[in-house]
Amino acid sequence: MKRILKKTWAVLRYNLGSLLLFETGYRIASFFLVMQLTHRAVNFSLKKQEFSYLTAENFVRFLSSPLSILLLLFLLLLILLLFLIEVSSLLSGFLCSYQKQKIYASDMLLLGIKRTFAFLRHSRISWIFGAALSAPFFTAYFVAREISYIRVLEFTAIQIYKAVKPSFLLYLAVGILLLISFLCVFTLPYAVLEKEKNRRAMQRGLELLQKQWKKTLSGFLVLHVLMAVFIAAVYLAAMAVMTVWVFLGVTGGEKVTRVLIYSGDVNMALGVFAGAVQLTVSLAFVYVLYARFHVQSKEEVALYRLMEHYAWFSKVGRRKAAAILTAVFVLCEGGYLGLLAAGHDVSLDTLTADMGITAHRGGARMAPENTISALAYAIDAGADWAEIDVQETKDGKLILLHDDSLKRTAGVNKKVWEMTLAQIEKLDAGSSFHQKFRGEKIPTLEEVLKFCKGRLDLNIEIKYNGKNRGIVHKVVRAIRENGFEDYCVVTSMNYGFLEQIKETAPEIRTGYIMTMTYGSTANITAADFFSVKHTYVTESFVKEAHGMGKEIHAWTVNYRGDVRRMIDMGVDNIITDDPVMVRKVQGRESGSQTGYRELLGYALGI
Repeated sequence: MKRILKKTWAVLRYNLGSLLLFETGYRIASFFLVMQLTHRAVNFSLKKQEFSYLTAENFVRFLSSPLSILLLLFLLLLILLLFLIEVSSLLSGFLCSYQKQKIYASDMLLLGIKRTFAFLRHSRISWIFGAALSAPFFTAYFVAREISYIRVLEFTAIQIYKAVKPSFLLYLAVGILLLISFLCVFTLPYAVLEKEKNRRAMQRGLELLQKQWKKTLSGFLVLHVLMAVFIAAVYLAAMAVMTVWVFLGVTGGEKVTRVLIYSGDVNMALGVFAGAVQLTVSLAFVYVLYARFHVQSKEEVALYRLMEHYAWFSKVGRRKAAAILTAVFVLCEGGYLGLLAAGHDVSLDTLTADMGITAHRGGARMAPENTISALAYAIDAGADWAEIDVQETKDGKLILLHDDSLKRTAGVNKKVWEMTLAQIEKLDAGSSFHQKFRGEKIPTLEEVLKFCKGRLDLNIEIKYNGKNRGIVHKVVRAIRENGFEDYCVVTSMNYGFLEQIKETAPEIRTGYIMTMTYGSTANITAADFFSVKHTYVTESFVKEAHGMGKEIHAWTVNYRGDVRRMIDMGVDNIITDDPVMVRKVQGRESGSQTGYRELLGYALGI
């Protein structure tokens, strides 16, 4: 195993400069190409399907439409093609390193493109399966780190996770996929370098694995431990340097927010870096195993032979020509990244003085959620608002409850629409939180309005479960009968509910609860404000909403760094389980008082 690892390092080191230059340029270019095309594809599909905005309600319809499926397939094919070119280029570089032959980054790319198209010609359609099966193992680090930065992908992953029950089935499926992918990576040298058909390449790859399977598995394990340590060290160093730069270079009260914004950029860049390290090192290890039993002849880049006929090429020579081509590529790419960075808005207009604080689920940090005790805590904690969830019982009464089922909070495995108010009033909603709340009841909306009037404003979320189509009119009637119109807002994830409120009670302010933000909000006219998951709140989204005269309420914000970021972005209300913490962060004098160690803690999320 040690000999294989040493040889792997030797292969990487011999053309290390060219490998670094190629991977840096190729990874950045391909990543931003895919990101831009994905953004344009989603917007194009939204426009053609006449969706102004992508929300949780229309997400499945959007994703299952023929146009979305077609665009998704196109993007997947493009990603697989880019992956295959990268693999072919790296294998070309490793081949040269193994034979002690120098190669330039531009040579690697040209040879990679040549070998890729040769592979496509002899494998026909089966190349898709060859690339698709080997990609998961080689891209695991990249996908794991980057999924949270591609919002549509993150939302899709969350929905899949929620849909697959029990959860271990999903983990099992991922594990099986990675195992199959691991077995398939040994086919790549045969498919790319020897132009074997995929079936024959698979057979020879498995034979290669069987020859030294113990050394191979232990070598891969050691290799990935070393890569994980190296990537973690680079991550810590990058965060430390970025924090120093902000600490010394930024004045005023924006230090924390700058650190949080830039740490997101660093994390995204580290995801690209981690993916490059994993692919390069793992593929080098596979190539060394392959090369021990196979001899490859040297190969020249055909394009250079053609270019030799041009006078300028013969004058400058191959080395300088490669340097010029590489420099042009790096400058173009650097200019593009510079434009992206310049377009990233970090001039933050704070609205901290007017920002409201809302206690989540009535004040669920110190008392059972959606109870009178929770609301009492929200008042004591100095919250401006309390967010409550309203559902309808079997006999049409309105109660406070977040889930459709009563099992989590009251220990009864029944749906809310299966029980009457009289039955629900007998339940204990406090013991599951703490024994001192034993006997706490699930209150009605009427009781809550009377308790909070003159003491606490309410954010009333109407839950949609498919069984409560008449709930909106009942909520409006309860608000009007208690004179609560000026002391509440009504929110929902169901946009139809908001439209009903605007038709029957236009004086009541409404908020649209959004689990993601994508597209234009101009046509969401039934909402006076947007209640958005804080991870999806961006500077541009806040400015767009404020430009239309609408507020942004961010939920559920429980980490002080996220609170600071929301404040500096200018959100109008923070929904949190910890109103006291938010009030303390809001009341701080200036970010300039924040020390370096505290800033680094924000950057690392600790």
